[in-house]
Amino acid sequence: MAIQVIVVDDDPIVGSLSMELLKDAGFSALLIQDSLKAQEAIKKEKPSLVILDILMPGIDGLTLLHRLKSDPETEKVRAIVVSGKSFEAEKTRAAQFGAELFIEKPYDVDTFGQKITEIMKSEGVEPKKIALAPSAPAPVPRTEIKAVVWGCRSASSAVSPVVTRYGKHTSCVSVELPSAMLVFDAGSGISLLGNELEKSKRFKELWLFLTHFHHDHVEGLAGLPCARDAGFTLNVSGAGEPDKTLERALAEALEPGFGTDAPPCKIELYELMEQTYEIMPGVRLTAFYANHPGTTLGFVLQAEDRKIVYCPDSEIYGEYGTALQDYDEKLGGLCRDADLMFHDGRYTAEDYKNHRNSGHSSFLAAVDFAGRNGVKQLVLVHQDDSYPDAVLDQMGKDAEARAAKNGWALKVMLGREGLRLSI
Repeated sequence: MAIQVIVVDDDPIVGSLSMELLKDAGFSALLIQDSLKAQEAIKKEKPSLVILDILMPGIDGLTLLHRLKSDPETEKVRAIVVSGKSFEAEKTRAAQFGAELFIEKPYDVDTFGQKITEIMKSEGVEPKKIALAPSAPAPVPRTEIKAVVWGCRSASSAVSPVVTRYGKHTSCVSVELPSAMLVFDAGSGISLLGNELEKSKRFKELWLFLTHFHHDHVEGLAGLPCARDAGFTLNVSGAGEPDKTLERALAEALEPGFGTDAPPCKIELYELMEQTYEIMPGVRLTAFYANHPGTTLGFVLQAEDRKIVYCPDSEIYGEYGTALQDYDEKLGGLCRDADLMFHDGRYTAEDYKNHRNSGHSSFLAAVDFAGRNGVKQLVLVHQDDSYPDAVLDQMGKDAEARAAKNGWALKVMLGREGLRLSI
């Protein structure tokens, strides 16, 4: 049977779903997951339509589209782009390169087949009628996402309490997806994560997202065991400063441990700005500028139908906000209905009065913010390093009482070293 549609998508889940929907619509289809092999396969099979993802290893979908339309052998093959990278720039370029349609992921499974049928009919290609036996759809188990706090204090210095149940390590939180380990910040807590990774040998690649380059967010990077493994890949994402590139800032963070020598591991750099990125199939990361001195990012991670927010250095104005300060409103729009949120809760309400406009929040303002914006679970992090356990214990109790008093369906807790969460 001649192939009518070729799907080029490296994501096996989305690619297989597209194949099933095409077959249900009556089309013969072929899935190609290696973009480097796609152009020759399209020349050989001569399909009526190709469906292209954009973000793929090898050749990205827009480059492949341009090559197909520039080749006399394939220029008349119709093409549509189906991608989660759906910025207006991508849609415009897809149309300029000759795409018939741009469908944004995740797409509507109820209308996908019909859209393809309409395009194919305009080309004079009818679906082949295939009798399908009725069957009930198999239940799809909900994938577990694990988050671990490896450090969350504001400074692991001599002024910290000698004994504390909350830990003394600075900012580092990991989020484990089914196929990847994502790490937010590289404070001293990342050394604990690195030791665990060395023992388990489960991952040979890390995605590290840095909020900024203040010492308590990068001090553990030079001591990361993985950085000394030549077979390890460290993908580092963050924002540079106006006078310093991400590459230079990272080199300075690594210098205490490696001097002027480059670490043995492979390092890939991705400089971020305030926008949404599809960092891997089905996983979106929104970077946004946080209300904190210097170029500081917060992150919204969307994966497996869940939403996780990481924003450890951020000043929520709360009752002190004015009509001209719209940060709380902006942050609310990004974080609304999050399943899990890590947010700055550095000060008691009394201490915050003396530290306003320093880039850190009162823990009660953070609780109020999360409750008003429908957050399901809030972990307060970046507690002031001078607070002993008695003060931290009371902050935790007051936070829970605040949520209960207002009737919010919000689970709130203070962050502590070793805290493990499943969502």
